[in-house]
Amino acid sequence: MSDNSDFFENERMKEILHWVIATFIATGRPVGSRKIARNSREQLSPATVRNIMADLEEMGYLRQPHASAGRVPTDKAYRFYVNYLLKRRDISQRDRVIIDRDMRMDDNAEHFMARTSQVLSRVSNNVGIVVSPPISRVALKHIHFIKLTDNRILVILVSRSGIVQNRIIHYVEEISQADLEQAARYIVENFKDKTLFEIKNQILQMVKKEQALYDKFMQRVITLSTNAFSEADNELEAEVYLDGASNLIKTPEFSDINRMKLVFETIEQKNRLAALISRCIEGDTQEVRITIGAENALPGIEDCTLITSRYMVDENTHGSLGILGPTRMEYGRAISLVEYVARLFGRVFEIGN
Repeated sequence: MSDNSDFFENERMKEILHWVIATFIATGRPVGSRKIARNSREQLSPATVRNIMADLEEMGYLRQPHASAGRVPTDKAYRFYVNYLLKRRDISQRDRVIIDRDMRMDDNAEHFMARTSQVLSRVSNNVGIVVSPPISRVALKHIHFIKLTDNRILVILVSRSGIVQNRIIHYVEEISQADLEQAARYIVENFKDKTLFEIKNQILQMVKKEQALYDKFMQRVITLSTNAFSEADNELEAEVYLDGASNLIKTPEFSDINRMKLVFETIEQKNRLAALISRCIEGDTQEVRITIGAENALPGIEDCTLITSRYMVDENTHGSLGILGPTRMEYGRAISLVEYVARLFGRVFEIGN
């Protein structure tokens, strides 16, 4: 049997593995040696192919679901395929036309991001995901305070790029709507185009330096600001726009009701999904990042592949988008889709704002 180091130099083994993966992706059924033998360049015999496939199984690249069945690729095989065998390609003309037609910033930022997740889902037949930049990291355009009952205040934050997020804070003292509007005007006039993270730090510095000098109005501004921008208890997180979870139901990989339930439960935990995607692209210089099967840190999606990329809102701010689907996916096409949509998304987002 060949060892793993030999595999990288063994063109015959790589060809067999490539055919097993390509055939399994196309059919979804375990692949037998006879089918591979018919496709091999050297017109290998089924017996020779069977021996090579047995070697690949021992090396962890293939597995046999049942004793009498053919073999299917493992996560290790897909990783090798993506890193060394897959030929990257440009997006197809058909996919490009659909995406160009549907990705228009003719609405607000939230609708645009939701529509982009729908486009990714529809074109890929998988789950489309768009994660907005965390609003604490984008530049402030407007802030509104609206008085509610029981000392609660609704805070509406609007970023320069059009992202909106609402949250409720508590204010222990009695305060009028007029006072809230005056405080909001002050914050916008003095901190417009700064990020919420920068505003919070600047206000904390003001408190340290000149705490004794503040009048009642400034004390209100500081209290409202620190409560509204605080990340300690209720972090201002990114929004997740997700579409196409029903596409997974159509795949044989998730025909088992328990596996499907696990996947759906994981997808519903949008904050954890956003954190996973953020970790995938964090500090990564690659345009597209691919995490396969067990490489995904969230339980429930161990049989899935996540293909992600960042998109730029401005020179300092980015969000992320991607496709989630079974490990048996058309990797070349999915990568080209994510790559193209991320580039187009950033350009359209900039033009629309």
